[in-house]
Amino acid sequence: MLTINMTAKGTISDQQAVVYWTHPSGELMVAPDTRMAPFRGWRRVECKTVAEIEQFSRRMAAQQFNRMRQTQAEEHLRNKPKLERIKANCRLRLAKGCVSPEDERLTRRTLANMEKREEMFYKLLFAEPDLSKAHLTIEAEEAKTGLAEFSGKRRGLADHEVLPMARLAEATS
Repeated sequence: MLTINMTAKGTISDQQAVVYWTHPSGELMVAPDTRMAPFRGWRRVECKTVAEIEQFSRRMAAQQFNRMRQTQAEEHLRNKPKLERIKANCRLRLAKGCVSPEDERLTRRTLANMEKREEMFYKLLFAEPDLSKAHLTIEAEEAKTGLAEFSGKRRGLADHEVLPMARLAEATS
């Protein structure tokens, strides 16, 4: 039997609440189980409204982006000497003269790829993510292909429609 407690607009049921833990350092972690006590030093936070869940989602997305950016920076620093050697070899090869026009084309292409790779790294390093559109790529693509997109119909239920729909689902089960 499914019961939904809708006391305030945007409030969700206790079974659907999102529980996460926060560390004094600012790190966030989704709780492995909503009933589990947090690790030592962590504090339990429960999101009971859609707005709270969205706010948590944005904070978590920013944390994951920063973690990914740090990982990319570490990887780039590890690979930098090798990339510099490849670029230097390409420049030297072009200065000496290549064996054939195809060899020259491929050498220039390799050099351009190395420079593009470095440019993309610096763009990632200094760009800020747009978290207002935080969603998976597949979600954006699926939204375009749905029938509701083409027929002008709205998708999902409004807050005031959820309880009657839950009652209807209980009656049919």
